[in-house]
Amino acid sequence: MIKIITIKFLLPCLILFYSSGYAQENWKRLDSPTDKLLRHVFFVDSTTGWCAGKDGIIFHTVNGGLNWEEQNSTVSTFIVALFFLNESIGWALTLRTTMPFGSTIIKTTNGGDEWLAENYPEDNVFMNTIFFFDSLNGWIGGSTIAGTTDGGFTWIDANIDSGFVSNLPVLNFNFYNRQFGYACGGFIDFAGVIWRTTDFGLNWSSVGVSPDQIFDMFIFDSLNAITLSGDPEGLFGIGNIKTTDAGENWSFDELPLFGLSFTIDFRTNTEGWSASGPKFLFTSDKGATWVEKTIADNWVIFDLTFTDPFTGYAVGENGLILKYKLNITKVEEEINLPHKFVLHQNFPNPFNPSTKIKYTIPTSPQSPPYQGGEAKQGWFVQLIVYDVLGNEVAVLVNEEKPAGTYEVEFNSRGLIHQALPSGIYFYQLRAGSFVQTKKMLMLK
Repeated sequence: MIKIITIKFLLPCLILFYSSGYAQENWKRLDSPTDKLLRHVFFVDSTTGWCAGKDGIIFHTVNGGLNWEEQNSTVSTFIVALFFLNESIGWALTLRTTMPFGSTIIKTTNGGDEWLAENYPEDNVFMNTIFFFDSLNGWIGGSTIAGTTDGGFTWIDANIDSGFVSNLPVLNFNFYNRQFGYACGGFIDFAGVIWRTTDFGLNWSSVGVSPDQIFDMFIFDSLNAITLSGDPEGLFGIGNIKTTDAGENWSFDELPLFGLSFTIDFRTNTEGWSASGPKFLFTSDKGATWVEKTIADNWVIFDLTFTDPFTGYAVGENGLILKYKLNITKVEEEINLPHKFVLHQNFPNPFNPSTKIKYTIPTSPQSPPYQGGEAKQGWFVQLIVYDVLGNEVAVLVNEEKPAGTYEVEFNSRGLIHQALPSGIYFYQLRAGSFVQTKKMLMLK
């Protein structure tokens, strides 16, 4: 991941890319209320959302983007972050371009009908992202990481380690829950950084994972997360960066693709999209592989979000607003006719004393809609918990199951044997020739 740069080619990297497909089947352009650059989009459900960008513009829709109403943000500088808690309460960030330089937070409590601007209490501190769990408790990140417990009236700096890359700019937050979460950021040609907290944001540890900054991440569950890091010069491939142990370690694989990844979101557990300027990056296998999806008419996108498996939105240059609508029949087929085995990550994880495990059993090869052989009603399924030495701890399922999705509870206090100690355990699903194992963590 060492990179030596002598000549920079920022513009060519945005247009001279190999393209492997088109993204127009489900993405459709909506009528836009502006021709100005839109950098952020945020929806609280499939119909209610906001987009924001250049010159302090903020637009609001309540009908899935059919109509947009401009709101008075009270600022005329670029909106660098946008976050809504619900249809009423939201925040945005902008950076002041006149003295005193610094960050300004604007907040609404009525869906944006009125916005109130207030400067961050310290000058010359430049914040890029904001996140709230409720109306009082939230986080802001940029030059530093700070938290509030009173809705933003006061901010207290968090403790950040003194690592080599710890003081680089924070660009985004991604929380799994209040206790556990990540921040990401870094600086071009220096390092892409991920910060992690496991104690409600009181302390953050940093690690450099790539040669260039990271704009966004996606958390699958308590153990697994993914991000993409691109090279703006187009000289190095996009980095596919993952963790499978809650951020203790990160893997980096260089993809044969070039450009940037401004944001990343998953429509389903396996299908993900990234806004990458003049194209989308697309995966159908949970990020194992990625391909490019070109965009018609030289559209440039900077942000996207999926509200559910049916609906998504993207925004970009020249007021671009796109909407993703999936064919309803296709979704119903996916939901009603399971066609593959799925073993989900347990939740909660870590846990004490109990956790739930969900799994999906597909239609068997000898039952409708397949043909041939004796009719079979389902699969013989086993779901077993093991300790790190491979000793059997509990048998959760040991019977024939028809196609469908199931959920079972594992309670460490309900075992016949003595109470389990804290540590890593494994649960394994077996059915026919299918075998899959996942790990979970119990903490006391």
